[in-house]
Amino acid sequence: MVYCMQYYYTTRFLYVRLMHVMSQIFPRGNHLTVILMIALSAVGCGGGGSGSVSSEPASTAMPVQNNPAPSEASVTFTRINDSGLSRPYSTAEKRNDTTPFLSGGLAAADVDKNGFIDLIVVGGNSQPNHFYSNEEGVFSESGTQLGIDLTNWGSGPAFGDIDGDGDLDLFIGAIEDDPVYLFENREGVFVDITTSAGIVLTAENTMSGTFYDYDRDGFLDLFLTHWDVGRYPGQDTETVWRNNGDLTFTNTSIETGIAANLIEGTTDWTFTPNFSDIDGDGDGDLLMTSDYGESQIYRNNDDGTFTRITNRDVIVDQNGMGAAVGDYDNDGDMDWFVTSIHNLELTGEQDDIARTLFGNRLYRNDGNGTFSDISNGTGIANGGWGWGACTADFDNDGLLDIFHVNGWIDSALGDFTADRVRFYHAVGNAEFREKSAVVGLDDTGQGRGLACFDMERDGDIDIVISNNSDEHLILYRNDSENQNHYLSLRVIGPGANSNGIGSHIAVTMPNGSRQVREMGGINNYVSHNPYEVHFGLSDQTQADVTITWTDGVVSMQTVQVDQQVTITHPSKE
Repeated sequence: MVYCMQYYYTTRFLYVRLMHVMSQIFPRGNHLTVILMIALSAVGCGGGGSGSVSSEPASTAMPVQNNPAPSEASVTFTRINDSGLSRPYSTAEKRNDTTPFLSGGLAAADVDKNGFIDLIVVGGNSQPNHFYSNEEGVFSESGTQLGIDLTNWGSGPAFGDIDGDGDLDLFIGAIEDDPVYLFENREGVFVDITTSAGIVLTAENTMSGTFYDYDRDGFLDLFLTHWDVGRYPGQDTETVWRNNGDLTFTNTSIETGIAANLIEGTTDWTFTPNFSDIDGDGDGDLLMTSDYGESQIYRNNDDGTFTRITNRDVIVDQNGMGAAVGDYDNDGDMDWFVTSIHNLELTGEQDDIARTLFGNRLYRNDGNGTFSDISNGTGIANGGWGWGACTADFDNDGLLDIFHVNGWIDSALGDFTADRVRFYHAVGNAEFREKSAVVGLDDTGQGRGLACFDMERDGDIDIVISNNSDEHLILYRNDSENQNHYLSLRVIGPGANSNGIGSHIAVTMPNGSRQVREMGGINNYVSHNPYEVHFGLSDQTQADVTITWTDGVVSMQTVQVDQQVTITHPSKE
């Protein structure tokens, strides 16, 4: 079935996506049938190509999409002080060193498979890593029993099933020349296999890790970021680590083409690696958020290599740090939100400010993997000194909202020592209203990492913050009250990709509205969310779920709402 473009994909995106899927199903001789199907669909639904790319953010118009009406229901968060998240934090011995204040973070996943999301928290080097098991919304620390209670300058942990045995293994980065770790999960105990896995780094800082199968061989590869590491253009950046399928990894940063132009100067400023199929051809492209104006976009060539397609007239974030990838305009393709620094209100003639910085950016996917900067006028620019970000439909009204943490120690760019977190509530058509004070999100700590997930399985998304300050771990429970419905999905993927990372998931409601998500490949900044996707469905009570798996197989299933559903790849049913 081919859906109307205005409800699903833009025309170009749908064409590429369907050609990829159909090539897995039909022999070459039947491709004409596919082309005719797409042509008829475009005529019947009224076109809809991509918009033009603008070098001026304010001049890029936002086309009106078929979005649901903005929710009138209230969004309310309650800070929970007795959740069991009690790890202390200190960087007292490093007060004159910048890097420790950048690092740390957490990762969220259902490690023990009890249906509830657990957490690992790292960083600070005054306390060991903590692992918090979640039992119906109450956390208890068990890092010692699991073998991960190491004390170091840990940063950017990431879970992923690297050997296809169905459980989650763990990577932990590090700064200040401390060692990084790769742990294999052996029946619930984590065993250090870093040396035997072949992961050897010369970079003194490894900020974040993201697992993703970039070459589609069925095994999760590892992408790393290394902020403030001296390199010359073309030098090995130690960014890409290909999984060989035998619990070993090979550095392929040069072979993949990433190292050739990831760095534009003499320093690696990378922070946050995200993957998304931005052009709809079935493979994951790399969205790399980097400091000092060096964020990059790499198109996956589907042959084990990447091509940089960054348009520097569009990708203009001045200090890219965190990111949140999602379909903010509900047009069927993934857009890219990047946190940065905003100090325009501090740059009057009387103020002694070193640089003028225009803040967060929102890049709209125009349907074929090219982006437009639509930031101005969307309400997301002024985020203070932004760091980790996540996107979720916090009130289940069918629109993706954005949350991010912020803060910095003394700076010539302005005072960000006690700046409130930001909550951008979606009002439709990729426009937002900042409502942190209204909804109860009042934290003013030195936020870096965060995770957004349904803590107690009540159908709404809660927030955990990792601060690099005295109040280290902050939990906000979502207590929003409305009549909106939701659907949560997990998948069991093909082969060794047990969590289906890279799968494309769409839901279609009886009223014709559609939403899309991608499984995994997400990094918020030194942190990541669990391997599940959440849809807010407003007043709809049923959904048709379509999953395009990483091997091109398509599954369809009709489900009732207000539950979590696990869908299995046909090869494993």
